[in-house]
Amino acid sequence: MTSDPTILVREVVKTYGAAASRVEALRGVSLDIARGERVAILGRSGSGKSTLLNLLGCLDRPTAGTISVGGRELGSLTSRERAAYRLKTAGMIFQAYHLVGTRTALGNVELPLVLAGHSRRERRAKARDALEAVGLADRCEHLPSRLSGGEQQRVAIARALVNEPSLLLADEPTGNLDTATADAVMSLLVERTRVLGTTVLLVTHDEALAARVADRLLRMSDGRLEG
Repeated sequence: MTSDPTILVREVVKTYGAAASRVEALRGVSLDIARGERVAILGRSGSGKSTLLNLLGCLDRPTAGTISVGGRELGSLTSRERAAYRLKTAGMIFQAYHLVGTRTALGNVELPLVLAGHSRRERRAKARDALEAVGLADRCEHLPSRLSGGEQQRVAIARALVNEPSLLLADEPTGNLDTATADAVMSLLVERTRVLGTTVLLVTHDEALAARVADRLLRMSDGRLEG
């Protein structure tokens, strides 16, 4: 792991609404994350941790402050560049699996490769490899409705990592899973990101889970990082 930070967050503020109805979701957040590091942010619902993740995923823009990932300042990106960033640089996993119900596991994992312009032959081979890596080689042709919650989340992990992004953003990825399945899914996520050298930012309210998988734990409360 290099000591040069791949993520630089500087005095980031995010507000919603106006005047009396204004909500300060983030209040001057600053953060450095080194390339290949796994960081977990702990906090209650409404603490601002998911807002920070959305900003790092280019799903939203900060009201003030700057965010740089891999030397690029995210606020300066055009809409097309932001879409390319989400496709190639930042993979995302959510509590809800967000799988397309009419597509098989293979078809879901293929989607980022379709958008990236890979040939049908190449994307099917890559998607099969990704599913094999998460232990679902025998589930390629199953629709999400025929998969368990843990299997669906493993499909989501395969989809998020199939383009080998340098950054993985995970928002409560085990929130819908029982304890045993959550442990298995997180062990898999750690293994795959270690193999790929992926930087990971995980937000969760589960302290035991965070301590088990992260190199560093941070806490967020009322829109501020407490360290």
